[in-house]
Amino acid sequence: MLHLQPQNILIQKTLSEAFDALSKGTPLTLDRIISDFDYTTFHVSNSAEDKSILLLSIRTKAWQSVQKCQGSIGLFDYLQSKYQGCSGVAISPQAEMGFDLTLQITLSQLVVESISQLSLLKTIVLSYPFQLAFDEFAQLSSTPVPVEGTLPVTNTLHTVEYRDEESLFIKPASDRITVIFETSFQDETDKIFGKVFLQEFVDARKRNRSIQSAPQVLFSHEPPLELQNQIQHRSDPSKRFVTFVLFPRHFQTQELQFNSVAQLVLFRNYFHYHIKCSKAYMHSRMRFRVDSFVKVLNRAKVDEEDDPKGESSVNAQPTRRTITGRKMVY
Repeated sequence: MLHLQPQNILIQKTLSEAFDALSKGTPLTLDRIISDFDYTTFHVSNSAEDKSILLLSIRTKAWQSVQKCQGSIGLFDYLQSKYQGCSGVAISPQAEMGFDLTLQITLSQLVVESISQLSLLKTIVLSYPFQLAFDEFAQLSSTPVPVEGTLPVTNTLHTVEYRDEESLFIKPASDRITVIFETSFQDETDKIFGKVFLQEFVDARKRNRSIQSAPQVLFSHEPPLELQNQIQHRSDPSKRFVTFVLFPRHFQTQELQFNSVAQLVLFRNYFHYHIKCSKAYMHSRMRFRVDSFVKVLNRAKVDEEDDPKGESSVNAQPTRRTITGRKMVY
């Protein structure tokens, strides 16, 4: 199965081409629109004053809901902390018209690590509510437990509306972080394939001992307990809920946090991509089987032998055929 990469390859390629062209003394004139999953659009263009300065803008459907997440640090400050160490990259105080965020890139100061970090822009934006959950988990886990033994609880629920009628919910606790995907199926066939895939996610951890340390996965048609008192959910047969339970071993270090967030952000795309691939494979197998049946029927046809004189010859030898039905030519 294909594992999608968190980097945007087109952004990497565009910035690398612009950097190479500037180093050769022939700066490129860029005005490129790059589309990504989940209604995300990037715009790479030259600065009006200097061709050696590029502007990278992003517009994503999840921006408004991510910006509403409340925490100890704001979204702009969080993005500033992620890109302040990148050489040649600065966040523009005023976003480009029609976009949510704009980064200013000085090509003469750009390095390979900065290009890689720029290609992760969408993942970094969506990682903001996860970082707030990590911070709140650290605060709750360090809170002294009373004598009664009741663990500290919180009513915080970060909601990311990244698609139409589909959302991502993140709920921190003192011993875990729960990530819930709300996904919707409009096609009846997708519902069947989706149920099989999601059930496999649930059962794989039980059968395979080598992945016992992976996050626990739960699948349900009704909202989990973490959501029943938080959101107004109407009964919708097309809705499905997938729950990932992250324990401290999944986000102890910065590297583990990034890997966990990158995999979770791409889960919905990974999930629906393989549903479409499975449907395409089944259709190709059906077409192949139909073609094979047509060939068998064509071989079963009897060729009518026309007598050029209009009458059959008495001494004519019978036509011999192979086992496949073809005439033997003498």
